[in-house]
Order: sequence, then structure tokens, then C-alpha cells
Amino acid sequence: MKYFDEDYLEIHWNENGKYVLMMWKGFAQGDSYRLGLNKGLELIESKKSNCWLADLREMKVLSLEDQDWSNNDWFPRAIKGGIRKMAIVLPTSSLGKIGVKSIMKKVGGIEIETSYFPTIKEAEKWLQI
Repeated sequence: MKYFDEDYLEIHWNENGKYVLMMWKGFAQGDSYRLGLNKGLELIESKKSNCWLADLREMKVLSLEDQDWSNNDWFPRAIKGGIRKMAIVLPTSSLGKIGVKSIMKKVGGIEIETSYFPTIKEAEKWLQI
């Protein structure tokens, strides 16, 4: 089920796997980036799910401000909202990969089991375990 659709992001609910799928499509920053993450969290909470799949293959590099917001604002709320398992399909660009891993490293010790994958199919398989 498609829940949210903008130029920069599609959010889907996967009924079979009981997870939220975030498909980033290019450049998102500031209010757009934050709206997208908040919409995904809203869906997690409404479905009482604990699994999140982020397809970042087409995502561009995030600003430092958005990275800080993710670490200090969104991740604490995501944990309270119930996310416990996060599968990440890494960006195709080297800078994008570095940015994603930097964010996840800074939130180290969080209560979310996280793993990285080259494809959605592999990420979905891991979420089903």
C-alpha cells in the first residue's frame, strides 16, 4: 500500500512482511527530508510495526544539519515509536554510503538492530528472519 508519494520519496506499507518501505528518490533536505522521516514513523506507529526498510540507492548526500537532526531528534523518537529492526539498502554513490554510515555510527548503541544490503530483495529476506 502506498502511503506517501512525493518527488523525493515514496513510502509503502508491506502487508506481507509487516514493514515500512522508504524509497528515497534523489535529493531531499530540510523540511522535505524531515517530513518524509516523520511520515514513515507515523506509519510505523499506526501499524504497530517494528521493521523499517530504507532504500537509499538514489538518495543524495544529506546536509550536516539534517544528519544532526536525524541523530538527535528522529532516532530517539523512532525508538520510542517501536522501530527495532532497520534494513538499509545503501546509496550507489560513495559519498552517500559514507554519509549513511556516519549517521548510523553516531547513533551507535541504539536499540535498533541494523544491517546493510545491496538490494531490496536481500534486505526483505533479512527482515523476515
